[in-house]
Amino acid sequence: MKQTNRITDVTRQQIADEMSLGKLWYHGNQTEPDFLARLFNLKSLPSRDYRYGNAYDDIYQHMVNNSDWDYDWIYSDPRINMLHCDDEIYLKFLATTIHPRVRTNADEVAKLSEIFNRHLYADGFEIAQIDEISGKPVFIGRQKAIGQAHLIAKKVEIKKYLNTEYVNSKINMMTVAINKDTDLAIGTAKELLEITCKSILKQKGIEIDSKWTLPQLLKTTTNCLDFSPKEVEEPEKAEKGIRQILGGVSSIVQGISEIRNSYGTGHGKDSDFKGLEIKFAKLLVGLVSEIAIFYLATNGETAELIETES
Repeated sequence: MKQTNRITDVTRQQIADEMSLGKLWYHGNQTEPDFLARLFNLKSLPSRDYRYGNAYDDIYQHMVNNSDWDYDWIYSDPRINMLHCDDEIYLKFLATTIHPRVRTNADEVAKLSEIFNRHLYADGFEIAQIDEISGKPVFIGRQKAIGQAHLIAKKVEIKKYLNTEYVNSKINMMTVAINKDTDLAIGTAKELLEITCKSILKQKGIEIDSKWTLPQLLKTTTNCLDFSPKEVEEPEKAEKGIRQILGGVSSIVQGISEIRNSYGTGHGKDSDFKGLEIKFAKLLVGLVSEIAIFYLATNGETAELIETES
């Protein structure tokens, strides 16, 4: 695989300098070899010290036992080479420096995130939150994409109600595919909406007909939830407006179902088939995310998952 270096050595050096000046050591609360072992197979890399048989033992001796190497050795050491390594490795390095298992100080996480994104911006990259562990943010490094940050934020919110490996994989698939495979993004978005409705209905003890279409599934879910506005002036007027919105949601879902049948995964396509443009897939995925969150928040409880058939 060809190495990519779109993140320049100028950007990398600026980040390294700010981290050093702020005494924001990249390895956080871990030793340097243990941190780097998250990124590299140090036991398989050679030692620079003849007394040791691998890079892990070498680094441990010189940065834990003696601490006799310069702080910025990782940028010039050819085994690590953070100044010129592949973009993917470098971004993973940055994201790992602020992982909850590496750094527990929230102020340091915020400061490092600000430093990273301020410098990465010029090269078209960013560090963004994609998940949480025990309420702590988990980050990923990626090329900047219009609308991607919004989708990632929706993913985190959905997981508050449907936090399972199955749902997580669907959300990950949908957000990653949005700029690469619109068919997959559209098909997965429909599945996420089905998961949301079926999981709520199961929690409410409502029997699900396997022959229901997605619009029928949504209608049944809508009827079992209380969408009445609480503690507002003129509640009747507010409820009328909400019902109009729900009617619009129903129309949107009907359109989503039809688009999925024509352009999403799950149906055979001709060899010369052309999918929807990215802008339409982004619109659909964004709408599905908002609808799922709206229904899950109205339900108000963590629903038990029902998996769908692709």
